[in-house]
Order: sequence, then C-alpha cells, then structure tokens
Amino acid sequence: MITIQKIIDYLSEHISDPVPKYILIKEIYIKAPSSPEYVNAYNDMKQSKWYRELADEQWEDGSWGRFHTMSSKEIKQKFVSTEAALVRARGLGLSKDDPMIVKCIKIMERYVRGEETWTDYIEKHKDNGKSHMFCRPFMTAAQINMFDPENPVIKPLRYVVAEALKTAFENGDFDEGYWEQKVKQYHVPSIAHPRIAYSAMILQNSNCMDDILQRQYLDCIWNGMNGIYYVSNISPADKQHLEDKRFLPWFGTLELLSGFSLFPDFMRDDALPHLLGETDRLINEDVDISHIKTKASRYSESWRDKNKHKTDVILRIARLLVKC
Repeated sequence: MITIQKIIDYLSEHISDPVPKYILIKEIYIKAPSSPEYVNAYNDMKQSKWYRELADEQWEDGSWGRFHTMSSKEIKQKFVSTEAALVRARGLGLSKDDPMIVKCIKIMERYVRGEETWTDYIEKHKDNGKSHMFCRPFMTAAQINMFDPENPVIKPLRYVVAEALKTAFENGDFDEGYWEQKVKQYHVPSIAHPRIAYSAMILQNSNCMDDILQRQYLDCIWNGMNGIYYVSNISPADKQHLEDKRFLPWFGTLELLSGFSLFPDFMRDDALPHLLGETDRLINEDVDISHIKTKASRYSESWRDKNKHKTDVILRIARLLVKC
C-alpha cells in the first residue's frame, strides 16, 4: 500500500503551477507563514489567474453580492454568491489573513451582529420568513468559523448549537423530536441539524464539544444518515471509487468533517486505507477521472495537460489525508 509520504514525494516532483505549489507549502509541508518558502509561494499564488478571478469579483463592501442565494438570471458573475466565493477561497488555501478574506470577515461580522443583513430575498417558508431570518446569523457564523474559529463574534452562536446538541444526544442517539421542538421555538436554527452542512461548519476547529458528544455527533452522521444536505446524499461510510460520479460528493462529506479532532478516528480503519488505495491507482494506473471537472478540484492554470489534472486531484486527496 502506498504511504502518505510517497504521495507527497510524487506531488513534490510534479507540481509547478503557483496555486498547487502554495497549497503544498502551506498544508502539506506546513511551513510557517513567516518562512521564505511560504512568503514566496503565497506571493506567487496571488499573481495566479485563479486568485485574480476571485479578487476581481469581490465587491467594495467585502462581499461577492448575495450571500446564499444562487439561482438568479440577474447574476452575471462567475461567483454567484458570497458563499460560493468563500468555498473557492478555501479551495485555494486562503487564510483569514488574506486581504480578501479580511475584508469579507468584516462584513460577515456585521451580519452576525445584526448591523446589516444579506441582500438575498427572504425565504418565506411556513412562517413568513421568521425562521429564515433566524438562521442567517448562524449560517454566516459558520462561514466565518471555517476561516477564523477563534473569532469572538461567532462563539455565542456556536455555544447555542453545541448546547442544543448536547441535550439532543443525552440518551446516546439523536433525539429528532427534541430538536424539532427547539427549532419551532426558535431556540436553535434548523440549519444546525447534523445532516445539514452548516452544523459541521460552525462546530469544527473548536472545543465546544467534549469527546463523548463529538463522537456521538460524528457517528450519527457517519453511519446513521444519508449524506449531508448542501454537500451530498451519500453517507461517509459508503466508500466510492474514483471512476464513480458519486466519488466527488462522497469525498466532499469527508472534507466537510475533516476539521473535527476525532475525524482521524473515523477515517483510520476504512476510508483512509481506501483513499490511499485509490491514490495509488491514480498514480500508477490509467484511471478515468474525466468527470472530476469541478472548480473545487482545479488548482493548476490549465487542464489541457492531463497530468496536471491528475496531479490536482491527487493534491486534493492529499490535503485530506494529511489530517488523518
């Protein structure tokens, strides 16, 4: 079986473009931000077309227009929402100190504090939009947490979610009835349910849950639910092969959960060796990855070179493997 170190060695030999090189330095080699290697790689990455594409569409207020809503013929941008832009920013490996992210966090903090609100239309649902407006600060806090988990603005909201989950899991299994009651009473947002992506986004990279609660939470998602809404309908336990079109959404669930401290425990015996095997195949065999064409997997300047396409996919997998 191939090792993570051998995968890193392969990437070191095949990466040349600025974005993948920056990700390699930052997340695989884990160089200090003050090191010459990091500084040079970051400065080169900022000159890449992918960074410029993101920077060119950022609005003066720090957003990319609407925050969450994506379906509109009026939107002519490549990044049709602030959330879509932030997903790409994380894909590029940008940290909270990048000027674009600094600017965006400032407006998101205002959203959370209620000083401003999104420009998106209000989703009426069954309560004339009350639940939607209640969810907005939590959805925004979740995005902040993915860059800046120590931000004091988001901690009270994260606490609300963690406390509700603590009671919901009090008897070991997730209590759907209790959760629904708390949602109806506007004590906790519906989007913080374990099967919805914002839940994991607002909770990870923090110590808001003890190991018992975190294990219950992750086990509930890993083995008891069919995927995570906004990411996929595939359980993390349902391993997929590279050729399968379900591979990317399945892999996306793993990426989403990778910020939890117990994530390696859930990966160790099954998904980790499976991904090592798939990466070994990708390096040494002719594996069909033509369906993996999403922007989230694209780091190199051009995919006309099939080897760069392959290297980008290997790098995306390696970013996860080093967390295990």
